[in-house]
Amino acid sequence: CAPQELSGFTLDQVAFEDGKGKCPYDPTKGHTGLIVDGELYSATFNNFLGTEPVILRNLGPHYSMKTEYLTSWLNGRAGGTQRGTARAPPPPARCNLPFSVPPTSSAEPHFVASAYVQESAASSTGDDDKVYFFFSERAVEYDCYAEQVVARVARVCKGDVGGARTLQKKWTTFLKAHLVCSAPEQQLHFNRLQAVFTLPGAEWQDTTFFGVFQARWGDVDVSAICRYHILEVKKAFEGPYKEYREQAQKWGRYLDEVPSPRPGA
Repeated sequence: CAPQELSGFTLDQVAFEDGKGKCPYDPTKGHTGLIVDGELYSATFNNFLGTEPVILRNLGPHYSMKTEYLTSWLNGRAGGTQRGTARAPPPPARCNLPFSVPPTSSAEPHFVASAYVQESAASSTGDDDKVYFFFSERAVEYDCYAEQVVARVARVCKGDVGGARTLQKKWTTFLKAHLVCSAPEQQLHFNRLQAVFTLPGAEWQDTTFFGVFQARWGDVDVSAICRYHILEVKKAFEGPYKEYREQAQKWGRYLDEVPSPRPGA
């Protein structure tokens, strides 16, 4: 990778650096990225085989930050380990919905889009700016034999500098939630996210996301567009979340007192 001069479309031959974590090795893999204040936020695959999905920040003054290779962070086709707490509000665990993985598709994360929301502008409470990522991935929270795919929205804080010990250079503000798009009267759930458009408003609270979804209904491919207001997404991230229970080997709603600081805060 290297910087490119847009006016003359010339490449800086001196500033080449490793492209690992900035884009996938395979151009057919879904990926997304954006630059905020000179730092690159990317969602891609970190290895040649395309089995290590990662959301990463680099190219800036801060330390590089990335997600861990765990199914509670990003669930790849090869699967990570189950350790950790899922940063996700609990969707209804119903397995009779038509969102199983089609035979010709893979269950790896399909990164679609990213968006920068400047919440710190004119903030009286010191809110941090957020970067959102939109993707589809194999769900791990359902008790099903067949693989299930769901759409997700994930969020990290721009000011995240990582934690101590095992959390060094790891996101401490990472959250993800189930992005629901459905037609209840037809019992049709659109699970595969294809594209996202971010419509900014006069204030960050007016930001709206529009998602293009696809689903399989019998032998027919159907599509839908769903709208999500930023405050609805924020409310979901402030709601209950799930954890993986080792003894039961399944996911369940976290029922204990919420830790302070709250996960992802």
